[in-house]
Amino acid sequence: MAKFNVVGLDDLQERMLRQEQIAEEAVPEMLKAGGAVMQEAQKAEIRKMFRSHRSTGDLAASVIVSKIKEKNDAKMVEVYPDGKDRHGVRNATKGFVLQYGRKNMPARPWFTAANTKAADAVNAEMRRVWEAKQNER
Repeated sequence: MAKFNVVGLDDLQERMLRQEQIAEEAVPEMLKAGGAVMQEAQKAEIRKMFRSHRSTGDLAASVIVSKIKEKNDAKMVEVYPDGKDRHGVRNATKGFVLQYGRKNMPARPWFTAANTKAADAVNAEMRRVWEAKQNER
């Protein structure tokens, strides 16, 4: 009869469980940190792209990071303009119209530009939080 002997499997299982615990603690912090970087990037892009005398700054001031949401066993945050401006216009609507344009106004894709420019910085910030969590243990 054949024998199967494994040495060190318990250690591997323990390390994997520890990684899972670190991930559960780190993911919310990573999302908040990455969301903050993206929020600043979107605000900066709005301020850079829309510098007319008509700009009130309400759109840039309204960009928020949502609470952590869970969808299909994945956690996420959303970064978007929220609320209404001083004239009662929804900031999300203004942002959408500016992003995609309308028949009498060309598109000025601030959202796409901000997200593209900040992607590496967001990933770096999230990686920094992950590594800091791993080094705590």
